[in-house]
Order: sequence, then C-alpha cells, then structure tokens
Amino acid sequence: MATAVSNKSFVDQVIKEIVAPAADQLMANRFFTDLRAGTLTTRRLQGFSLQHTWFNRSLLKSGALRMIKASSDNDAFMSAVRGIVGEFTHPDMCKKFGLSLGLTEEDFATELPIYEVLLHTSVIAAAPLIVGNNAAGRTSGMTNEFIVQRYATEMADYLAKPPYNMSKDALQFFIVHGVVDVEHSREAAEDVVRLASSDLDLELVRYTAKNMVKLKLAKFEGIYDHYARA
Repeated sequence: MATAVSNKSFVDQVIKEIVAPAADQLMANRFFTDLRAGTLTTRRLQGFSLQHTWFNRSLLKSGALRMIKASSDNDAFMSAVRGIVGEFTHPDMCKKFGLSLGLTEEDFATELPIYEVLLHTSVIAAAPLIVGNNAAGRTSGMTNEFIVQRYATEMADYLAKPPYNMSKDALQFFIVHGVVDVEHSREAAEDVVRLASSDLDLELVRYTAKNMVKLKLAKFEGIYDHYARA
C-alpha cells in the first residue's frame, strides 16, 4: 500500500532513474550540440518559438478541462489550478523570443504544429482525461518542467553569448524558466506524492514519466529536422 514516505522515495527514484537521465540525453542531441557550438540556425530557433508557443497555449486550454474534471476533488482541483496558473504567462514570453528573431504575429497565427509537438501535446492533454489518474496527471508536469528547467538554463546561457548575442529581454522565457521551473517541478512532485494512494497509482506514475521523456526528446528532434532550412 502506498504511503507518504514510500511515495516520496518512489518519486525521487523516478526522477533519478528516468527524468534526470532524459534531461542529460536531451542536452546531448543535435539541437543543443549546435547551440553550444554556435551553429544553431535562426530558423531552428524560430521553429522552437513557433512550436513551443503553440504547445504552451494548448496546455492552458487542456488545463482548463482538467480543472473541470477534477472539480469534485479539492486536492486534485487545486493541483490543476497550480499547474495552469504557473503556465499562464509563458506563451507570450515564448512568442516574444520568436518575434525578436524576425517572426511576425501572422507567423504565429498560421503555423501548424509538427507531428512530434502535436503528439506530445495530445498525450499531455488527453491522458489525464482518459486515464483519470490524478497522480499520473501531475507526473506530466513534474517530468516536463524538470527538463524545461534544464534546457532553459542552457539556452539562456548560450544565446546571450556570441554568435547569438541576444538580449535579456528576448531571452526572458528561458531566464524565467531556468528559475521558476525548479519550483514548479518540485511542487508537481509533491502533488504526485500526495495524490498517489495505491500501487497502481505508482505504476501509472512511472509509466507516465517514461512516456513523457520519450515525447520530449522526440519533440526536439522533430523541430531540428522540420526547420532544417537556414
């Protein structure tokens, strides 16, 4: 039977064995290797902004649905509220990054999600509604925000240097996420610990974390390939 102490140990293990290694793997992929080498193209950076802005806006919409579904459970409802409040300003910050790279409002209004981003977003949005497990639903936030904090710190650091030389204002999205998602990931992990009440819940937590890291890694590979032209 799951307990608060055993849940905490289990969640810590999931982060150590699944989430943290995925963050390391992401930092070693082509997108971030190019970033550190100073060869990541403007078009691929624009692609990140376009796709991640769409992703962030979609999370807000799906979060609203999860809040409704969880409304009969005060703990789960407040967990969903924390998730959506934490993401509210992020789409506009990500769009500002893209606008500084030469994109237009029209670009953001007309760009379609690539397959990998659509898949990642769809699983995050639909799984909590279909599976109906509150602990697994918050595992998505725990996993994604742990990884976002890692790559945001990397991008804030390297994009401020030559040859990119981007301003702090343009990099607000990454500077903010490099800090706040440490807290957001911690809060999500605490929610998972609290919401899990059975061994099945814990099994779904591990299952969700494994799926999330695969989808996150595929998302960056998809952006890199789709926006290949300079």
